[in-house]
Amino acid sequence: MSNRPDPRRVARLTVPEQLREGELAHHRVHLLNLSPLGARIAHGDLLHGEVVCYLDLPPALGGALRLTGRVAWTRLQGTEQTLEGERRSHYESGIEFTGLAPDQQTALAA
Repeated sequence: MSNRPDPRRVARLTVPEQLREGELAHHRVHLLNLSPLGARIAHGDLLHGEVVCYLDLPPALGGALRLTGRVAWTRLQGTEQTLEGERRSHYESGIEFTGLAPDQQTALAA
């Protein structure tokens, strides 16, 4: 064991393995409804509550917007079995928008 001091200027956080691909990954979702306060989405991967996320709105909804939010709730809507025998889950989640800029709020209200 070395008695050498740590050369880092700041502490590093090791990302737990369960977060390396889950919440930090991109998930394709279907936007079910949208309001100035949040959105309801349908998706195939489990999203955990309180996780910070980004929702990229398509240009067809008034311009390309990236909205910051948090997962307020998630529930399993159902499962199905594919022809290959795999089970596929279907979830819905509520996203509560946080820290929106005034121009983002205006675009959502429009």
